[in-house]
Amino acid sequence: MRASRSCPLVGGWWRMLCLLACMLPLLAQGHEQALNLAHMFAPGSIPDQAAEHFAALVAARTKRVLRIVVHRAGALGDERDNLAQLRRGQLDFALTGNVVVSNFADKYRIVNMPFVYSSPEHALRVFDSELGQAIRGNLRSEGVELLSWHYVGTRMLTANVPIRDLRDVHGLALRLPPDSTALATWQALGANPRQIPFTELENALRLGRVAAQENPPHLIRTSHIYAYQKYLIATNHLPQPQLILGAGELLKRLHPEHRQIVLQAAREASAWATEQAKEEQ
Repeated sequence: MRASRSCPLVGGWWRMLCLLACMLPLLAQGHEQALNLAHMFAPGSIPDQAAEHFAALVAARTKRVLRIVVHRAGALGDERDNLAQLRRGQLDFALTGNVVVSNFADKYRIVNMPFVYSSPEHALRVFDSELGQAIRGNLRSEGVELLSWHYVGTRMLTANVPIRDLRDVHGLALRLPPDSTALATWQALGANPRQIPFTELENALRLGRVAAQENPPHLIRTSHIYAYQKYLIATNHLPQPQLILGAGELLKRLHPEHRQIVLQAAREASAWATEQAKEEQ
């Protein structure tokens, strides 16, 4: 009898707690929340503008309840650091290259393989495919959501010596991103590659640690790589996708309306970036 008399009270408390838990996203909806987005690209570059476009759309559509602060130019580390920060819940959003995906497992290395993709659309379709679904699932299991993807240009080789054929590549001290697929490809072509993070590339070129590198022309220009290289070789070996990523726990906590706004804003920012890159390329 004693237990039965206490049940309504216990049930009442539980119902109240459940109600409060359900209301928390609603209560949070009206209070400004500052969120952080990081990337490693130069101020004014297409990825930087895409990040700002994303932030502006989210702020406008949530009436500034969600305010995204953009940390550019590697202020919070390179893309590998940013991915780790997302996984640990130390960062809310990141804009990265797709090399972070290819490093998850060998079966995903195809997304960053040179001399495979015939066009930007071909490279981007990977993320709409069955493989793309698997990639999103893998990221989700690591606490990261793939919100959108876009094209930033097609990678080309630059060097301090003219490159006319494969004989000129032999022994070339070539900077590559930290990615085993790119490393194996250029080693097979005879180069002497060195893996250097993008945030250290300009310094490596300035100090002569490498004599060549490869990136989309837009990033070569905005990151001032051209100041240390004499020749641009139109190898067009990889249309370069970039990704807008979000922390999984953050997206779960957001009010459903705000979550949808964030997803749509990321897609629109990526669509804008792709069009800008196509025009410039």
